[in-house]
Amino acid sequence: MGEKERIEILAKSSSSDIPYTVEWHLEENKISVFCSCPAGDNRMLCKHVRKIIAGDDSILYDKSQKDELEKISNYLQKTQIPLLLSEIVKNEGLLERAKANMERAKKALANMILN
Repeated sequence: MGEKERIEILAKSSSSDIPYTVEWHLEENKISVFCSCPAGDNRMLCKHVRKIIAGDDSILYDKSQKDELEKISNYLQKTQIPLLLSEIVKNEGLLERAKANMERAKKALANMILN
């Protein structure tokens, strides 16, 4: 891919029937993405972008955009981006388990010393 390519995906919104627009700009050594959701407006990595990176077609507002999703996925496979997303997902799971373990320990401590 020597030229810059722009791909627009319509992503489902969990808060309304109006989709968000996720714009992908793909170049040989550069990727930029913008989502029109509130998190995207604040330049945060939103769930819409994450699901597209993961190739999750459940985020598609328009199911006819599966070819565009596949094109993005194929491009991303040549980068470290899917690996980084996988690491984030793994660590989020570890963090949630650590939080749950901490809450159990706090309750056990409270039950032992506050009764």
